[in-house]
Amino acid sequence: MHEDALLNLFLTVGVAAMPCLVVIGWLRFSQQRRLWSHREYLRNLEVRHHRELLDASLRWQEAECRRFAADLHDDVGTMLSATRLCLAQANRHAGENPAVEAVVRQTRDLLEETLNNVRRITKELLPATLDALGLPTALDEFVSRLQRTAPGVTIDLVHENYDQRLAPPLELTLYRVAQELVHNSLRHAQATRIELLLLRQPNRVLLTVSDDGVGFSPEAARRPGRTGLGLKNIESRLNVIGGRVIFDVAPGKGTHVLVDVPIVS
Repeated sequence: MHEDALLNLFLTVGVAAMPCLVVIGWLRFSQQRRLWSHREYLRNLEVRHHRELLDASLRWQEAECRRFAADLHDDVGTMLSATRLCLAQANRHAGENPAVEAVVRQTRDLLEETLNNVRRITKELLPATLDALGLPTALDEFVSRLQRTAPGVTIDLVHENYDQRLAPPLELTLYRVAQELVHNSLRHAQATRIELLLLRQPNRVLLTVSDDGVGFSPEAARRPGRTGLGLKNIESRLNVIGGRVIFDVAPGKGTHVLVDVPIVS
């Protein structure tokens, strides 16, 4: 009898305590879930803050590029044009002195080359065609300009399904990324052929850049102190608009880069 009474007591206490245990468990789970939610909120807040800082930094860079391009065009370009006029006057007064005429001619050629470089740099810093006509036309102009300055390199550009313009920040980012990648192929990869493909899909835009150059190691390029390839700048620009970049590259095997940018309505 005593054992039965003790067993009944334990059962009664257990049954009575079960709701309390359920409530305690639910409270602990709810507290843990709130903690997880708070941590996730802080992580999202940190990511958003980081993107806002990157966006502000890139906007400042673009503003500085535009200001510098305007100064380069208005001040340096104007002075070089005036110098060209003065040189033409000097050439008329050079008489029939072959030595003077040779110096004037050589100086004029150097001046013309400098003026062309100023115009090229100005257009790269301030892509007016991008604002007015859109990304495909701006890339066409960019490739044509490079082809004239690097005749030993074949640069092919294909754009497909790009019948509607993107938001200006997306077009500017893709243009700057294409610039950076092509310049890398020319300056560092020693490429003789560069191929670009701009493909618009319903929910994304793809940009691929491939070359037959010497390639590189992305891991080595990202090490502290390594500069020149601009990989961090490319990744930072794409991070702001939710894009990504994939490098398929190895030393001696050329470079193949895929840029994937989502189109957000």
